Amino acid sequence: MSDQTGASSIQFDKVGDAAVARPQMKMMDDQSLKTLVRMIEELSPESAVGGVIIDLSRVTILPSLALGLLVQISNTCKAREQKLTLAGLQPQIRKVFTITRLDRVFQIADSVEAAMKSAVRGGSEPS
Repeated sequence: MSDQTGASSIQFDKVGDAAVARPQMKMMDDQSLKTLVRMIEELSPESAVGGVIIDLSRVTILPSLALGLLVQISNTCKAREQKLTLAGLQPQIRKVFTITRLDRVFQIADSVEAAMKSAVRGGSEPS
């Protein structure tokens, strides 16, 4: 059992007017999911963050609890008029979003860079 805390296993940076969360684990466990939710909820609506990008490129296992928490994060972002984009989904994770039709709910980009470009263009089409 690892001694990782949720905060140390998620990098959180501000890039331009976007907040970028980068989970650094293969499986997002309950603790890391709660940490991610807390980090995003702590973003002040006045913080000039126009978008939130969650880079899931290292995540290969996403429990069903994660899907519900991602919807919660999406609702938080919508209430603040912040664009949420999920980036870098591994094929097996992307398949989960397709099967559950959550790919119609979330903006999905191939990479953080693509998500940043989409934010600059103001696009809303899933990639």
